[in-house]
Amino acid sequence: MSAGDLAKRLKRAERLTAVQEQMRRAAEWQLAQTRRDAEAVEADRAALLAALGGSSHGHLFLEAANRRLRAIAARATELEQVAAREAEAVREQGLAQKRAELGAERVGDLLRRERERVEGIERLDGLAQPRDASLP
Repeated sequence: MSAGDLAKRLKRAERLTAVQEQMRRAAEWQLAQTRRDAEAVEADRAALLAALGGSSHGHLFLEAANRRLRAIAARATELEQVAAREAEAVREQGLAQKRAELGAERVGDLLRRERERVEGIERLDGLAQPRDASLP
């Protein structure tokens, strides 16, 4: 494979690595947003429980509070499941990025070796050429 072909492969591998890194960062941002959403749901639950516990009229709104707590619990469960899937996606994106980086390193090594080989051949060709013994 020529050095030009390897240089093209290296550029493609580097672009792939950059894309994999962007995808990993996007997955991390999504996971962070889901975790913030889960924290907000937990804060809603805590606020509702505090309002019920601190109010003398809490018993009047018990049915509404019960429905709201169930909805909050369902949302919290949903967010936990989403966060687990997103954590797995972050892990997978990290692995894909590592594979892309290793591929780029391998192509870079191939390119370096090919350039060294070409330089060695050029040196040998230079040594093999007949020399003119006369001075200019």
